[in-house]
Amino acid sequence: MRTKLRGLLESQPGWDVFDVESGARALKVIRDIQPDVVVLDLVMPEMNGVELAYEIRRLDDAPKIILISSHYTPEEAAVLARLFGDGNFIPKSDTGEKLIPAIRVFLPEKYRANRTAAH
Repeated sequence: MRTKLRGLLESQPGWDVFDVESGARALKVIRDIQPDVVVLDLVMPEMNGVELAYEIRRLDDAPKIILISSHYTPEEAAVLARLFGDGNFIPKSDTGEKLIPAIRVFLPEKYRANRTAAH
């Protein structure tokens, strides 16, 4: 799934995409690169997406968060997205159609076509 998402995001001209293997590693990368948007799977090794979203929220100038998963009902995911994300939850089955538009909403106007996030 990470490979598929990376390919989808890298298809956007000028977007910088960072792909990491775990929640703990993601937190380090997020601190280092300070992305505008972070796409988080709720199920990750070492630190799950909810734990990581909580830690991201504690950062100064925290990036916007989009949560994705196939392990939660839409209702459960919507609650998690409101609590820990920026209200965005995308089922993995819908990432091909909904992820790019969701990211663009959170990008600063001048970067909407050419800058993106870590996931």
